Amino acid sequence: MVNKPRSPVSLALLVIFLCAGVSGAMAQRASATPVPAVLVRATAEVAPVNLPRPTLPPPTIVLAPARLSALPSAGEVNARALPDVESELLGTIVSGTAYPALRNYFRWYEFRYDLSPSGTAWVYGDLVELEGDLSQIQVIDDFSAIASGNADDSSLVEDRTIELATAPANSAESGAVLASTPLPTFTPPSVTQSPGGSQLRIVASDAPSAPTVPPILPILALGGLGILGLLISLLRA
Repeated sequence: MVNKPRSPVSLALLVIFLCAGVSGAMAQRASATPVPAVLVRATAEVAPVNLPRPTLPPPTIVLAPARLSALPSAGEVNARALPDVESELLGTIVSGTAYPALRNYFRWYEFRYDLSPSGTAWVYGDLVELEGDLSQIQVIDDFSAIASGNADDSSLVEDRTIELATAPANSAESGAVLASTPLPTFTPPSVTQSPGGSQLRIVASDAPSAPTVPPILPILALGGLGILGLLISLLRA
């Protein structure tokens, strides 16, 4: 079999197809997006370390010097606003809870009570038991001292005496005291003049005036003088 020589046209087409295929392959390689490689590294497992937990000290409970609590046999004990069975009922206390005792009035005891508007309440002494330093409980004999306020020192009214320093009458200090103290002033009655003449009119004031003579006395005196003159004229006649 004898191979025939190819024509120039077929050779040109073959070259064009080969160039197109090579350029397409290169374009695909250029436009391809690289995929990042994910490398998984093995990590060593760390064993948990048990650290010791800090220990907190127990809370310190400060007890009041004197305390009271309800008797177990009393059940719920009434807490009242005043040491009187007829006073306002503020609540109840039960056994097992201690309250700071504040004051004592005969058979009644005042204690700190948070449910009270004033912060304190009263309870009958036969229904509670006391513990602690009982000398710290203030004893009250006057009922008016109970209504004056609570047992806190900040709410008690202190009696204070104001001392007034006096100086001799002729000393310089007395003059300074008199000069700094305003004295009461007296306003004299106003005098006005009437437009018709020189007659003066005195306006009455609040100042005290001299006692006046009743008008009947001058009339009686003139009448007595007239009668006496008439008698004398009759005797001469």
